[in-house]
Order: sequence, then structure tokens, then C-alpha cells
Amino acid sequence: MPQLEQLEVLVLGSGTGGRLLAWHLAQSGHKTAVVERRWIRGSCPNIACMPSKNEISSVKVAHVARQGGEYGTVTDSVTVDMATVRRRKREMVERQVAKHLQIYRTSGAKLIMGIGRFVAPKTLEVNLNKGGTRELVADKVFLNVGTHAAIPNVPGLQEVQPLTHVEARGRTASGRRAIWR
Repeated sequence: MPQLEQLEVLVLGSGTGGRLLAWHLAQSGHKTAVVERRWIRGSCPNIACMPSKNEISSVKVAHVARQGGEYGTVTDSVTVDMATVRRRKREMVERQVAKHLQIYRTSGAKLIMGIGRFVAPKTLEVNLNKGGTRELVADKVFLNVGTHAAIPNVPGLQEVQPLTHVEARGRTASGRRAIWR
């Protein structure tokens, strides 16, 4: 059984609300930790909102270039180098994660990577991603566990097989499985 670690503030999840709260409270002198299962900053900046917009920007550039003839700009052909598109997206995500890790360090908030589960009131057992277990107890516990993409029940929507960021990230245009991260 791991030794119980006492905190003033414990945040489960490192998305926007939780990390900003943790950074502010840590900078204000409160002993603070954030437990994150997988994505530093949550899924939006890592695999959802921002990365998909980054890739869509590349598509828009290719589309405009292909339509250049309509505006008097003549090009031979336009191709998209997906390796470059993916590298550009990954570099954007890596810069953001690095910046946030720096803010965790300077704020004094501890970032703990692992899966947390409540074992008692205000007490979280964390199975660390790199192995081992920690048990944390705090005066205040905040849940910042995020959301999941959902397709609403709109007549006709299921028939067109819409994609959320999860499906779009994992399929090629031909429907084959792809790994784009």
C-alpha cells in the first residue's frame, strides 16, 4: 500500500478548466496536483479540435492552389505530402505540450500521469503510467474529466455515416484504417 500523500488541491484531468485552476492555486501557494490519464491539456489540443483544424488548413491551401487557374494563377499540379502535413501537426502539438509542461513546473502544480480512481472520500489511488501506485488525498478535489464526441440523433444523419474527430483521425479517404497521430 503506497504512502498517503496530503495535498490541498487535487484535480482529476488536465483539460482547460482543471489546469488553469491548478496553476492559479499552485501559484497562490496551495499544494496542488493534477492527475492526467493520457493527454496533457486534454484531447482537444492533442487529437481533436486543434490538430484537425491544422490538417484542414493544409486541405484548404491545396484546394486554393488547385483552383488558382480561375484567378489567373497557373500551376502544373498540386499534390499533398501527407508526411509533411502530419509532421506539421505533430510539431504544433509538441510545442503546446512542452509549453504546458513548463507552466506546470513554474506554477508549482505537480502533474501526475496515470489513471486515478477514488478509494475513499477525497482520496485518489493513481496507477502511474510508468508503473507503480500513488495515493493522494486533498482538502479540495475537482473533476475535470472531459467529454466524448457524440453524433446526435438527427433524422437521416446516421445514414450518411458522419465522422467525429475520432473516426476522421483513424480512417483514410478510402475507409482504410490509418494512424495519423
